[in-house]
Amino acid sequence: MLFQNWYRRLLLSYFPIFLLTVSILIFLSFLVINEISRQETAKADRISTGYMMDTLERSVSEVELDILSDLETASVYPLFLNGNNVDNTAITYQTIDRLRLLENNNELIASIYMYRDTDQQVLTLHGIKDLNAFADRDFVQAALQAPEQRGWSSVRSFAEMSNDPKREVITMYKRLPLPFGDQGLVVINISVYAMKQMIASMFNPQVSFLEVQDASGLPIYPATTTDDAEHGKTLTTLHSDRLGWTFESGIRAGQLFAWVSVISYIWILIGIFVVGVSIVYIIYITRKNYKPIQVMMERIESLQLGGESARKDELSLIDHALESLIEQTIDYEQQYHENLLIRRRRLFMNWIEGEHPENMHQELQNVHIFNDYVRSSPTEVSTELPYYAVIVVEIKDYDAFREKGNVQEHNTLKLALTNVFQELVQQEGLQGWSEWISVRRAGIIIYGIQQEERQWNRRLFDLAANSREWVEHNLHLTITMGTGITVHDLPQVQQSYESALQSLGYSMTLGRDGIVMYSDLPQGREQESYRYLQNIADLVKEFRLTQEVWRDHLKHMLDRAENEPLRDESIRSLVLSLLQMLSRELEGMSEPLDTLLTGDAANRAMEAIAEAETVEDVHQALLPYLDQVYTHYVEAGESTNYHALIGEMKLYIEDHFANPDLSLNHLSERFNVTPKHVSHLFKAELDIKFIDFLVQLRLQRAEELLSSTEDTIQNIAIQVGYANSITFGRVFKRIIGVTPGDYRKLKMKPASYESK
Repeated sequence: MLFQNWYRRLLLSYFPIFLLTVSILIFLSFLVINEISRQETAKADRISTGYMMDTLERSVSEVELDILSDLETASVYPLFLNGNNVDNTAITYQTIDRLRLLENNNELIASIYMYRDTDQQVLTLHGIKDLNAFADRDFVQAALQAPEQRGWSSVRSFAEMSNDPKREVITMYKRLPLPFGDQGLVVINISVYAMKQMIASMFNPQVSFLEVQDASGLPIYPATTTDDAEHGKTLTTLHSDRLGWTFESGIRAGQLFAWVSVISYIWILIGIFVVGVSIVYIIYITRKNYKPIQVMMERIESLQLGGESARKDELSLIDHALESLIEQTIDYEQQYHENLLIRRRRLFMNWIEGEHPENMHQELQNVHIFNDYVRSSPTEVSTELPYYAVIVVEIKDYDAFREKGNVQEHNTLKLALTNVFQELVQQEGLQGWSEWISVRRAGIIIYGIQQEERQWNRRLFDLAANSREWVEHNLHLTITMGTGITVHDLPQVQQSYESALQSLGYSMTLGRDGIVMYSDLPQGREQESYRYLQNIADLVKEFRLTQEVWRDHLKHMLDRAENEPLRDESIRSLVLSLLQMLSRELEGMSEPLDTLLTGDAANRAMEAIAEAETVEDVHQALLPYLDQVYTHYVEAGESTNYHALIGEMKLYIEDHFANPDLSLNHLSERFNVTPKHVSHLFKAELDIKFIDFLVQLRLQRAEELLSSTEDTIQNIAIQVGYANSITFGRVFKRIIGVTPGDYRKLKMKPASYESK
């Protein structure tokens, strides 16, 4: 009873004031934190959206600057625009190569093409064609009507070829030559899909929302305007003068208050924690002075260990607070890991691009890379020579890879690939660092200590071979690997990366096993692809003259390109030049031939050539298509005069049927056509096979000789074209029904035989 009275007085005396004070502090803290969180959230949202808009503007500006700078400096563009050069074909191909290089250097570029005023021709990466046949002619005509217009267009649908799927792009154009020329236009199309991908990579849709609209109010990101109920209040609205786009962003509904609530709960839990500590302190002091306090503590501990009661006490709340703190610690560690991955990739990209910080050794240690190998200080003395090399890995047929699974599965597979590469490097006794440098390419920086460079190169090759075999066997992916030069200092890693990219450019000629070592690249200046134009012209001429040797010359040209060797893009450019020249030479001969030269078969052949991994693959993809074209060309050429030709052949056979060498091959050489075509003409015109027609003439003459002369059967056989009487007798009996001797005995006339 005494304890209960004391306990009651203790609670009634101290707790109300204590709880009131703590409650006021928690409430004030909640208000302050709420306002600070709201302001900081709006500020962070504006900074994030501004950074996103600046990044897009800067990326677009870089595309524009790179292309316009190249147009001003490269001499090939004025030559193309003049259109009166001696070798227009060479200038055209050089211009295409320049445009292709510009397009490949930036993933944002969807297409670049040029329009020439002098002949109203449009030059694209697929070749040159008339404006009236160009799929984007409406835009070109509109641009010609408004040459003074500047800046980028609204989002529009674009297709370079009439049978290509349309893509969303934004476009700008400039008069050529720069700045206000009157000879043509250059049109630059930037992929809206690529810009959407950039936007998607720069914000978290789970926390915030973003809407991007072009100048006409059409939604760009996301594809459709979301309902206001799905996101919270718009905090930031920015307008890009360069793009004409409007960016609106904010925090998704519930996210802002959820974050504020989390912060507020921390303060509330801290206050509750203070309450619990105060209770424990009061109980401790009371226990020292009053024995009944010990009984109270035992009851509290027993209640806590036995489970939660219907009404939670302070200890239960403290336990709940500790669980929350543990969960927050786990979340913090996860966020730290994600930030570490971002720091690693940024450092990786800066390193291979030559923009690494001066304290590179310290940065590598901070992100836990090469800790066991790289010295902590560049001035630290070591007797062992460090070796660095970069390997660039490229996924072949990336479009097929992207069609399998969703984006999350692709990212998971790519993460697994980087881990696999690093583990395979470690199995070789080296250290590796792998990151994705583009959507289809990954880079591997390899570090080790080596005594002999030849042994180091051998280890690099074994590493690349094992990696490619493992990926192909376990993940069913085909990859190509290009190795860079070996360097011995951190700043030189950029040189190794650039040389690895050069190695990949020779994967078709040097990468027969999917690996291109930089040491295998030609050390001298590469043969320019335009030197093959004479070979192409000769091959087309042989094709036109129906000389079968064109197939051998095609194989010889590709073998020469492989042995020199040429870069992959140069080989594909040669094939494109061959097909374009052949199309110009053969067009208009027949409708089926024109369809074959410009239709789906041509597109399929070009797609197969683009996906070819070796020169032999190029040959296997090109030859069947050229055989089809050749067959149609021969038929088109010969169908115009086959009536006269078959008449000449018939007369020749009637005059020379006694020649024992008379055959399809003989007629082929005599009339300069193929044996197969001779047989086809007989069947189509005379409705009889050549051999039947020949036998008919010979036996008619044999019947006349048997019935009107006394010559021996052997002499008659020779006179009608048979080498001996045995063959003659066998054929005569099979056709006439009796032997030559019996026929002579019966005195059968040719007329009597015919009457039968």
